[in-house]
Amino acid sequence: MFRCVVQMFGLPSEITELREVEVELDDGATLRDVVAALKDKIPALEGTAIRVGEDQLVEHYKFNVNGRFYYDDMDLKIQSGDRIALLVPISGG
Repeated sequence: MFRCVVQMFGLPSEITELREVEVELDDGATLRDVVAALKDKIPALEGTAIRVGEDQLVEHYKFNVNGRFYYDDMDLKIQSGDRIALLVPISGG
């Protein structure tokens, strides 16, 4: 078991009034497990950043792990020390 810090940006940060949250994960945890841990720790994220009744992010929300975006790979294994951010990747000009 290990602890992991998830940085939050945009609406998740506004809802929670937190820039980061620490979650506890089992060895071999995936991004899906990160979603479940966030939902358990901060129920207000369900329906905004997390799909209601699922361990999936709402469309447009993505994880950035160690500088790389993960759009659909919720089975990505998380390691102790990984840097995880929950955000909406947008581009503008």
